[in-house]
Amino acid sequence: MVRRKWSPRGIALGAALLVTVVGILTFYVWYQTESVKLGIDLGKSEDKIRELEQAIETLKLRKAALLDPARVEKIARESLGLVDPKGDEVIYEKRDTSR
Repeated sequence: MVRRKWSPRGIALGAALLVTVVGILTFYVWYQTESVKLGIDLGKSEDKIRELEQAIETLKLRKAALLDPARVEKIARESLGLVDPKGDEVIYEKRDTSR
């Protein structure tokens, strides 16, 4: 059986083909890994957005409760000692409504 020798051109072509295939496979694996990482980051970001939206709603409810007129009046009367003005203590001003 006669064995063929590899020519330098054939070896260079084979090496170039091997490097190309390895490069493409490496790029493919890297691309898939980055896609998975981005998907995980996106999921975490969406969870954080939901948490923050829920915190905003909680704060809105707390703000509404703190600004309740009955609560404000109770604090004004009990803590600050404020009372309703008497009839002669109120001064009304005329406003110009001709505009």
